[in-house]
Amino acid sequence: MDKKYGLTSTEYEIMELFWDTDGKLSFKEVMEYFNSTKNKNWKKQTISTFLKILQDKGLIASDTSGKKYQYYATCTREKHINMWVRQMMKDSFDNSMGQFLMAFSGGQKLSEKDADELREYLKKYSKGD
Repeated sequence: MDKKYGLTSTEYEIMELFWDTDGKLSFKEVMEYFNSTKNKNWKKQTISTFLKILQDKGLIASDTSGKKYQYYATCTREKHINMWVRQMMKDSFDNSMGQFLMAFSGGQKLSEKDADELREYLKKYSKGD
């Protein structure tokens, strides 16, 4: 099963709908989007299960103040990716930004442009300045 930023491909596809939609979506709107636009032919139970999983992960929430459930994203795509990267850094690199960056460079020297960008980042975000 492919994973994208800690989500299955289906979970990510559903989240893309929420991230790209400004506002809340009803269950019916989610179902119509995936079955009509994406040609998924999903049953109600399938969509309901995925919405529950995403709620359990804290990525979507529901508003029950009206007659229908209205679902919405609890964070932006960028915030989710940021949280996922931070968790990966914690789990895989002993929460070390240096080890994390070294893993991505693959032991190769940085280009001058990349080194300049990193220096600018360090100036901007270093504690103690």
